[in-house]
Parts: sequence; C-alpha cells; structure tokens
Amino acid sequence: MNERGLPLFDGNLDHPLNQLSLDNQKWLLAITMHQFREFPLCGGGYDEEGLRFYDGVLGNLIRMRDEMRRAQNEWGMQEMPEYEAFASKWVYQGDIYRVIGEAYVYDDGDDEPHMEMPEIKWHGMVASWSSSFDFTMNFNHMYADSKYTIIHANTGDSAGIDANKFGKYLGCYSPYTEGENEVIFPMKKEFVVNVYKNITPKAFKELMESEVKE
Repeated sequence: MNERGLPLFDGNLDHPLNQLSLDNQKWLLAITMHQFREFPLCGGGYDEEGLRFYDGVLGNLIRMRDEMRRAQNEWGMQEMPEYEAFASKWVYQGDIYRVIGEAYVYDDGDDEPHMEMPEIKWHGMVASWSSSFDFTMNFNHMYADSKYTIIHANTGDSAGIDANKFGKYLGCYSPYTEGENEVIFPMKKEFVVNVYKNITPKAFKELMESEVKE
C-alpha cells in the first residue's frame, strides 16, 4: 500500500501535488531531478519559461521547507517527524557556487551570433550550483584557464537540494555527475556573497583556498 503523501509542495493541503501518495511524490521528484540535471551546470542561464515547471516542483520543495521552519520558529507549530525525516534526505546548507560561461547572442542586424558573457538573471527560480569551489576538474565543458563569471552565495536559513544525496534516496543517482557536487537553489540576489567576473576556475580555486587558510 502506498504511504500517504506529505505537504511537500505548498502550505495548502489541497495543492494537486500534495494529493499524491508519498510513492508518487517521490517518483515525480525523481523524474524532475533527472531531467533538470540534464541542463549543463555551467551556463549563461536557462529559458525562463522552461524553468517554470522545474521551479514548481523543486523550487516549491525548498519554499515549503522554509515555510515550515518559519511556522515552527515564529508561531510555535509542532514539528512533523515524517516531514523532517524526508527533508533530511535532501537539505544542504552553506556556501554554494555557480559558474556562468559565454553564450551565443544575436545583436540587432547581425546575421550570425557571437559569443558573449550574458547578464546574470536573478529570476528567483531554481538553478544548478555546486557546494565545491573547485571547478578545475569533474565539470564537463569547463576549462581551467578560460574566463567565466562565478557567483559565490550562501543558503543562509534557507536550504538547497543536495542532488547527490537526494538522488540516492530517490533512486535517480548518477555517478557520472557525482563530482559536480550539485546543489539546486534559486537565483536570488539576497543570498549572494560575491560575484567574480572574468575569472578562471584555476584563479578562483586559488583565491578560495587562500581565504580558507586565513
């Protein structure tokens, strides 16, 4: 028999995704995680319309967790052991890093696109980050001596989704992307620690290692 679903996606218990059994909720999350991780971690940004579905599932998972914490801290709501046990399978808190590389863009009147570093879009929806600041290895289509924009953020009181940990729990773990240490977290400027423009992964790693030593 399927276990009853948990309020994972919205505070309203009548939300359609909250009506699913827990098994079906986990299936939906596994499929969504698998598809979302097909996007390259290093990118100029996603098509925002295409992101809305993923944010409606993975982003709402994060937002619901934050609402539960707020209700417990501010209004004294009792903890839900089943929900807390589920959240422990994916929660990541701490520093995270996102790389943005050049992308093809068209200028008005151009017949051919050219490579350009895109503007950072703080769209508030989920994006791929990493818990590691070492982008010199284990990342496809990234080069240690090429220049990128690298964002350093911190989840603060919120939390990201540890893709490796959650993938193992959901049965959608991928050993091919394990080394990316992916964390799924929204693109929100309020969480940013610093933005480094025109920096190589090699130089960024050296900079972060020097700050850790200090």
